[in-house]
Amino acid sequence: MPSFFMQPYLCPARARRSSGRVRLRVGISACLLGQEVRYDGGHKRDSFLTDTLGQFVEWVPVCPEVELGLGTPRETIRLEGDAAAPRLVAPKSGADHTTAMLRFARARVAALTRQHLVGYVLKKDSPSCGMERVRLYGGAGAPTRAGVGAFARVLMERLPLLPVEEEGRLHDPALRDNFVERLFAYARWQVFNAGRPTRGGLVQFHTVHKRTLLAHDPTAYRRLGVLVARAKGRALRVVLREYGAAFMAALRVRATRGRHADVLEHYVRHLGIEYLAGQTYLDPHPKELMLRNHV
Repeated sequence: MPSFFMQPYLCPARARRSSGRVRLRVGISACLLGQEVRYDGGHKRDSFLTDTLGQFVEWVPVCPEVELGLGTPRETIRLEGDAAAPRLVAPKSGADHTTAMLRFARARVAALTRQHLVGYVLKKDSPSCGMERVRLYGGAGAPTRAGVGAFARVLMERLPLLPVEEEGRLHDPALRDNFVERLFAYARWQVFNAGRPTRGGLVQFHTVHKRTLLAHDPTAYRRLGVLVARAKGRALRVVLREYGAAFMAALRVRATRGRHADVLEHYVRHLGIEYLAGQTYLDPHPKELMLRNHV
């Protein structure tokens, strides 16, 4: 079995090592690391991200508003208009930053793609970085919670497989566990694709993730199995593209206690030691993060 399947924390060679440990490269809203880049000159440092997850991550900080040239401190901006295509406006001056932000976001996301990120943490409620439920102003009424940050929208559209979360949602232990598990799973998928993937290798990749997938989405696991079984005769690049999308979508479904129990019962009944050793389900991410202590 390829060595990276037995080392679930491994990510692409471009990632950095710290104290002998390969660190995952993850994008992040710069204010969450304590950088004083917010509109008021402040920050929103998050201790879980900096002190706990930061032990295993090489953060790639981005502040779209500062990098766009708006400065610190700066006039507040907000989303206005249609939820599908909102404008990014400074209400006091009337300045419209929509076109400039869109141009910046496309270029910045292209640059981030070349850095081979395995995930991204966004600042909640931000008109540039908010992942969901950002205030959207329109007309004379109260704002709705229908907006997506202007930069975040481009990021998620251009990198649809990338695990993305907001720091606010990461305060929920179950969501946090799911996000971190997806980071390491996506890193393994990148390693597989960065080598010389074969149909046989895809079978092995699917095999070591079997129990993980069953704990998240049994139906998706079966669909992925059919996809792997029918890979012969199809262009491998197409199979890999379809598998990667379905694999990451399956892991977005939160594992339940019932499905965890089903998986563990199956282990107890008839799985062998060698098979157990290769299963990422029992070892999806560093134990020091203590994520499953909360499940």
